[in-house]
Amino acid sequence: MNDYLWIVISVAFSSFMARMNNYSVNVSLPTISQFFAIGMGEASRIITGYLLIITSTLLLFGKLSDRLGLKKVFLLGYVIFVFGSLLCGISQSILMLIGFRFVQGIGAAMLLATSFAIISKFLPPDRTGWAFGITSTASALGVATGAPVGGLITGYLSWHWVFLINVPVGLLAIFVALKKIPSETRTEAPAKNSRGFDVLGAALSFWGLVLLLYGINKAREWGWHSPATISCLGGAFFLLGAFVFHEKRCREPLLHLQFFRNRGFTFALIATFLAFMLIAGNAFLLPFYLQIIKGLDPKQTGLVLLTYSLIYVFLSPYAGRLSDRINPASLCMIAMFSASVNSFFFAWTLPSQGFLSVFVFLIWLALSYVLFFSPNNNQIMRHTTLENKGSASGLFNTTTNLAMVFGVALFEAIFSHTIPHLEMKGASLKQANIPLAALLQGFSNAYLIGGLLCAAALFSSFLTGQAVKAKKKVAPAYAKK
Repeated sequence: MNDYLWIVISVAFSSFMARMNNYSVNVSLPTISQFFAIGMGEASRIITGYLLIITSTLLLFGKLSDRLGLKKVFLLGYVIFVFGSLLCGISQSILMLIGFRFVQGIGAAMLLATSFAIISKFLPPDRTGWAFGITSTASALGVATGAPVGGLITGYLSWHWVFLINVPVGLLAIFVALKKIPSETRTEAPAKNSRGFDVLGAALSFWGLVLLLYGINKAREWGWHSPATISCLGGAFFLLGAFVFHEKRCREPLLHLQFFRNRGFTFALIATFLAFMLIAGNAFLLPFYLQIIKGLDPKQTGLVLLTYSLIYVFLSPYAGRLSDRINPASLCMIAMFSASVNSFFFAWTLPSQGFLSVFVFLIWLALSYVLFFSPNNNQIMRHTTLENKGSASGLFNTTTNLAMVFGVALFEAIFSHTIPHLEMKGASLKQANIPLAALLQGFSNAYLIGGLLCAAALFSSFLTGQAVKAKKKVAPAYAKK
């Protein structure tokens, strides 16, 4: 088999494992809650702790991979993820499980921080779009299979095996990565510079992101105007501001701020953030609509939502190849225009009877995002230098994770604002005597905002294309001189 294909398989499988494990654990939460005799609030930390540690360490591991080498950090990520999965599977208390999920999250962060960089570094430019398509497909497949696989494993074995299944599969993945991912040569390997690692930058970014994500996560419980929320978010902005100030003056920064001097990179990253907000907000809110308004049970809801993932899985590789032949910025603009119109259309058709509008929305959304993600990822990595691809990959994944957090918070806030004093839980919605018109208005407002987010992403993709054109015009001018 072609070595390039083995590299793509190894990277794609890491994305598949991280996504599938997260979604399979979601399905197992009720069983885990019964096993440890805990409430849903405490059980939710099994999920939020994992996501928090991933988001807050991606930049760190992206930079670390630039210094130590992509292959080393990628392999170590696999080892830590597998080891963390083993510890989660044998946990004897809820505190142990939450703690070991942090370990698992560190491994997942190392894998995610290096995945795109490995593709960009070890594959020729004309194959990167195809490779990003395969990786995106694997990620979508993990989402699509996570819930049913988690349910089957929990039902036929136990919740422990939701974690333990990662051990034999992960060991095989480590073997493939060890054999097939090239080791950097001495000239390619990052120099171990005597100035040392940016410890202060790592600490400021880590604690800044922890406070930001924790504050957003707890704001609904505490209230957005409570002293605790204001302290968390205020502390986060102070630390992140100090991080930017420090990085501007640091000789070996954790985050190369010159990334943002590249207008093409910056606008493509902004488009990513805006596009992911709709995806995350929809993933959070649509199940409530299907169960409360349409009367589906959780199993039926899962089958309906499978529509999006299956279409995305089958078409992503073709979109990746397309971005190698057609201007990626043009594809992204078409995709975000389509997604924006689709979101506005769904907001208008929410009161309709039956499920036709739901399936049209999901199919249309899948087609739009198939056309966006691979080309946009391709654009982002093309705007980075060889020695900084690890940092760029870490920054990209940090951006997507932050977008997911903000997307959920935004959609929830819009819906809750329409229906004041309502706790966002399925049972509360079902039990409360809320007029149907009020519920539909809440859902509609959220998807109208989703349409505006995609319209903003369309404009950002347009600016990305303009930046690329400007760069191409400047290059020949310098060549003549």
